Amino acid sequence: MAPSEDVAVIDEELIQQALHEGQEGGGAPLSVMVSEATSLRLSFKTIKSIANLSGFENLTTLCLDNNVIDKIANIGHLTNLKWLDLSFNNISVIEGLENLTQLMDISLYNNKISEIQGLDACRDLQCLSLGNNDIKSLEICHYLRKFKKLHLVNLEGNPVCNETEYKMQLLAFLPSIKYMDYALIHLSDVANAREQYQDELQEAEENEVVEAEKAKRDAAAADLTAMLEKANLSVIQTIFDDFFKEDNEHHKLQHLPTINEHVDTLRNSIDQLSEGLKIAGLQLQESKDLEITRFEEALNKLRGQAAGTSVKLIEDFNMEQKRVLRDIEMNGAPPQNATPLLAKLDSLYDKLMDLEMQQVQQFEELQDQFYEVYGQLKAQCGDLTTAYFKNLQEAEENYYSNVTGLANELLEKAGKEDLPEGLPEEAKSLLVDRDALLASISSSHDVHVTKGFNAESQMEEKEKTRFKNLIDSYTEDSSKRNRSRVMEMFQFVKESKSEIEDILEEDVVEEDDYDDL
Repeated sequence: MAPSEDVAVIDEELIQQALHEGQEGGGAPLSVMVSEATSLRLSFKTIKSIANLSGFENLTTLCLDNNVIDKIANIGHLTNLKWLDLSFNNISVIEGLENLTQLMDISLYNNKISEIQGLDACRDLQCLSLGNNDIKSLEICHYLRKFKKLHLVNLEGNPVCNETEYKMQLLAFLPSIKYMDYALIHLSDVANAREQYQDELQEAEENEVVEAEKAKRDAAAADLTAMLEKANLSVIQTIFDDFFKEDNEHHKLQHLPTINEHVDTLRNSIDQLSEGLKIAGLQLQESKDLEITRFEEALNKLRGQAAGTSVKLIEDFNMEQKRVLRDIEMNGAPPQNATPLLAKLDSLYDKLMDLEMQQVQQFEELQDQFYEVYGQLKAQCGDLTTAYFKNLQEAEENYYSNVTGLANELLEKAGKEDLPEGLPEEAKSLLVDRDALLASISSSHDVHVTKGFNAESQMEEKEKTRFKNLIDSYTEDSSKRNRSRVMEMFQFVKESKSEIEDILEEDVVEEDDYDDL
């Protein structure tokens, strides 16, 4: 772009022009054209920054080539994009693509990019054009290897192309490569390259296996964490660490010989208790989820039946109203024939209101049944929690007793100058003052007890809050629906009555005119 040339912004006028040129939406309103557009081309517009693309969530193709864009931004919401063209711009960093997991074709040709990065989420990437940039390192081969579907790569015009091993490394490390720098790849070249780098490839494959296993473990851990959080059991993942995290006294007590054996015993006890709570708690959560599903299915069925009956009543009335009014307008029937419709309309309104009230009453009965069953499951969760923390307290009391016993034993040996050889100085200093040592153990115990009490209180409070929120959500939803239905019925009756009364008023006016004659 020439220094004196104006910079453009993506505004309504530019978007409208682009959509009309691409014949996206025809003569529809701009908002409709935007929401329905699957392709947007804003090439050669001297655009400086990407902005104002909200509403284009259905885009699969976005072309912003030949502009002066210096940063990839504000496109994270375009999650359906498959083809992105940002060639011939001033971009120096590949970024902002974290949410664009469906991208298959990316062109960043002729920019200022020095490193290939920011593409990790684009696992379906098939074509990547990064020619005429400033990429220098052959490490790109290792990065690009993760894209198993990548079959076309263009890096022509980058400094890295001058490396003697450039072509062979790229052919060796990219598993699906078919086209490289505009040229079709021969299978024999790929075979030769992989043979040349077989040791490096073997190492890379071994690393990939390790990474895949780690990713699998991480995913399983994340799934478990989510399940425990949903079941209000997340505390069991951290309760042991929480015991000692803020236990400043333990930092001193850990120097006592064999104390770690007692710590391990406590850890094992807590792990066993937590595993038992996890199994039982997750089973109860499954039962909760099942009850929610059953309740919502029954509720939807109830509402569907009520809606079906209401629709049938309204359709029957509408048919009769149309017949009567058509007979008046088309066949010259007396307008007074419409008078009975008013009474029928009032009767219809009463029936619709009765149906709505019946539906509300049935909802409340269904809701009460659900709350009773769900409340029983909630109570079972409470019993599990109470038992867990009671046993946790017992495990802590055993730990406290064992550590106190260890301390008394060491104090007795210290009094007899019979301490084990090689005892750390930190341990010896603890044994100088009996009262201080026992007070330290007691303080450590108090921290653990407090942590357990707080964790139990938090679980109980969270369970109550979730139950209340669940009840409130269904109640609020029912209230909103009821208000909406009543307003719909009122509006329907009002409009129908107005139409009927207009016919009757016309008849009165005609009679008055006749009397005047």
